[in-house]
Amino acid sequence: MNPPANKEGPATSEFGLRRVLGLRDVVAIEVGQTIGAGVFVLTGLAMSYCGGSLPLAYILAAVPIIFMFLAIAMLGSAIPTTGGTYYYISRFFSPKAAVVGIWGYTICALLGAFPLYAVSCAKYLQAVWPELPTLPTAVAVLTVLFAVNVLGLVVASALQAVTVGILLVALTVFVIAGVPHISLANLTPLFPAGIGGLVLASSLLTFTHTGSNGIIELGGEIKDPSRTIPRSFLISVPIVVVFYILIAFVAAGARPWTASAGQTLTATAATFLGGGLFPFFVVGGGVLAIITTLNATFMFGTKSLVRMADDGWIPKSLTAISPRFATPHRLLFLIYLVSTGSLLVFGEKALNGFAALASIGAILIFAPVMVAALRLKRFAPKEYEAAPYKLKGAWYHVAPIVGILLTFLTVILLTTDLFSRPDGVVFAVVFLGLLAAGTAYVLWRSRRQARA
Repeated sequence: MNPPANKEGPATSEFGLRRVLGLRDVVAIEVGQTIGAGVFVLTGLAMSYCGGSLPLAYILAAVPIIFMFLAIAMLGSAIPTTGGTYYYISRFFSPKAAVVGIWGYTICALLGAFPLYAVSCAKYLQAVWPELPTLPTAVAVLTVLFAVNVLGLVVASALQAVTVGILLVALTVFVIAGVPHISLANLTPLFPAGIGGLVLASSLLTFTHTGSNGIIELGGEIKDPSRTIPRSFLISVPIVVVFYILIAFVAAGARPWTASAGQTLTATAATFLGGGLFPFFVVGGGVLAIITTLNATFMFGTKSLVRMADDGWIPKSLTAISPRFATPHRLLFLIYLVSTGSLLVFGEKALNGFAALASIGAILIFAPVMVAALRLKRFAPKEYEAAPYKLKGAWYHVAPIVGILLTFLTVILLTTDLFSRPDGVVFAVVFLGLLAAGTAYVLWRSRRQARA
């Protein structure tokens, strides 16, 4: 099946979707999706492994992700399309692997990521308003963002731009207020667990750098996507990395790192942010970091499923596009329904299970996408040559291969952690069971199509 012809892009693209996202919108989506709950929760946990070398751990965590984004930017520049993750895997690697991969990612998102973000958001709000009930507040967050995304990408991207702006201001307040409190003595010992602790911390922090890759799902709704997608990475990735390094210096140096290890950023912020600055950081930083991630996930979470329906793997009626809002309203409702159900069934105490499942899904999907990048020149040579941005020479192979190796290493670490906890075993069994069911369906459907 030939890839969609798509460079500058008409006002309306595949499936009746509209090209409404400019460079600013795309950067806001990427930054908002990347700076999420992870940096507020995982910073303290990583510090318990690496101590005062936390800034270095954040830098090391960014290196392999940058390699992966180089390959993803090439795919997005050569063939920008709706549901790029599924499209690239199915056309350049394997249709079966594409369906199973997206199914696995969807399981992790609906049963893990959406509930994780919703509960985390509710808990951050409770830092300012302790009387708020956790589960009703989490459901309310999901409901509002579901409604926003049903109204259309223009509304969702406008919300993203505003909230990301406030988020960056809140993080800037944290950094500026915290810098005067930094003491080099607080950073010692620099490597309390040796180099091994630094490596483990950087592996854990890899998750905090993911998110921007989801922009390839929106290729059909981006203006001039062949140039906008690679340019957006050049802007969003440095913004995120710089903020992370500055945050790490403050988190590890504003007080002895042993006091901050295992704590959230809000615990550190409470030691030097007074008056109205602390609640502003909690809401403008912690809450909006989660809101922007959740909003972005709603935005691109449907696109590969729309593409799968077009290929006949799931009913097209499920992914029908609303003529009024140009959004897959039925699919959005199903996502909202299942994620809310997972939240209510497993409850707020299952936060670690939600987090592990979300991390596995976010990382696992990288592997087949990297394989697709390695095969781009073979299966789409004209599109590769015409792409405004492409990898050449050794970089063409090095970037995806590094991405594949990182993916498998991270998934092994996360899966091991999941099975090491009693609550994690339940999530692991549910995930593997659903993944096996999806794989069986793909094999059955393939045989049926072969006989037809």
